[in-house]
Amino acid sequence: MSKSTNSQSTGKSEQTAVNVKLLGTLFSATRHRPTMGLVTRRTTMLTLIIVFALGIWSLNIWVKGNLEGSLFGLDINYTCGFLLVASFWFSYRIVHWFKFAEFLIAVQNEMAKVSWPKRPELVRSSFVVILTMFLLTAALFGYDLVWQLLLKAIGISA
Repeated sequence: MSKSTNSQSTGKSEQTAVNVKLLGTLFSATRHRPTMGLVTRRTTMLTLIIVFALGIWSLNIWVKGNLEGSLFGLDINYTCGFLLVASFWFSYRIVHWFKFAEFLIAVQNEMAKVSWPKRPELVRSSFVVILTMFLLTAALFGYDLVWQLLLKAIGISA
């Protein structure tokens, strides 16, 4: 019994219809499923904007200190302003790219299924973690002190 080629879908035709190219997304004005995953998308976009803004601020400080305030023959303030606007656009567009948007929607759906601990359990768990960290810190400090005394006793010291 042979299978006909029409009964099986290779998925390539479906994939090309769904797989939107990243560059096409960056230069278009369409949004992919705009009402889904809003919290995750907005949080991701805000995080990207903050990271880009900190990088641009750092670039601004570095150029003013090392290159007399000029980058590519332009004043650094204009360059940083352009980069900031471009980073806003990129952050807005990347959360509407098909693949990334679907991932963010799935993340928000999975986070809704998580059973978060109640306050007393959270306090107990936090106390255990903090106490364990202090005990491990004290143990490592003790080991360091013992090794320092042993090495100093045999004549090796920094």
